[in-house]
Amino acid sequence: MKRFKWKKMNIAILLAVLLAAVSILSYGCKPKETENSSEPAIKKDTAVYYINRDKTRIQGEKYVFTSDDPHDRIEEMIAALSEEPKHKELKASLGEDFSILGYTFKEGNLTLDMDKKYRDLKPSEEILVRAAFVRSFAQIPEVSYVQILINGEGLTDVNGNPVGFLNEESFVENDGKEINAYEKATVTLYFATEDGKNLITGQRQVVYNTNISMEKMVMEQLIKGPVLNGYYATINPDTKILSVTNKDGICYVNLSEDFLKQPNDISSEVVIYSIANSLIDLHNVNRVQIQVNGNSKILFRESISLEESFERNLDIVLQEEQ
Repeated sequence: MKRFKWKKMNIAILLAVLLAAVSILSYGCKPKETENSSEPAIKKDTAVYYINRDKTRIQGEKYVFTSDDPHDRIEEMIAALSEEPKHKELKASLGEDFSILGYTFKEGNLTLDMDKKYRDLKPSEEILVRAAFVRSFAQIPEVSYVQILINGEGLTDVNGNPVGFLNEESFVENDGKEINAYEKATVTLYFATEDGKNLITGQRQVVYNTNISMEKMVMEQLIKGPVLNGYYATINPDTKILSVTNKDGICYVNLSEDFLKQPNDISSEVVIYSIANSLIDLHNVNRVQIQVNGNSKILFRESISLEESFERNLDIVLQEEQ
């Protein structure tokens, strides 16, 4: 009988030891909790974009999200855009003249519905507000595009054309990392007619980063192409801008070799003078020199030498009927 009790005791002790070992091992395998375990695992530094008091540019102030959920971040940004910025020369982009009725977010597309007061914004100010919204919300990783509605109706530009969905590339950007200040400008761009034999002009309001030159901004807009019906692109959209410099009134434009591959039936003169005329409309450019991969010893389409610099040519510009 005693021996039987001893066996039972040995088994009990063995079980106790095993349970203690399992407990120790389990504790060692648990992830170590931190003091901030209740906070989101990831915080992303971003910026809220405000408008300066003169309503000529937008500028970002650092902001840190407190949530990882995209819907929470959208609501955070809406609240941040309506708050007074730290810098006194800036003002809130939202809340003073209009408000947001609501928003929808689906498959990366964020649609903001503004109240009717949004229509009262001057065109130049509306562009800045639009840029501030797109730049602010597009920093949320899950947001790919931003659309603005006014009381449920699509936003249109000064020419009555639908604006649609926008992203960061909808506004001219700096190649560097410091992107924090934008200004508005109106530029004249020269695009092709339908038959590709003449140029027609169109003005475009743009919001551009102050760290890039006006000359580069004009070239970027030309490569993007027209937005109005009846206007046709003159430059292959795959063309890359390698450099744009202005010295003594001569603007040197260095483009990638894609410039030589024209997808449309556009005359050589129309292509060359769409660039020259658009740049020379800037007050500090008198002539334009075009290069391809740094080389100007090229006979463009076997008809126009790029070794010469080009002046303005209005002979091929189609004048609008009065």
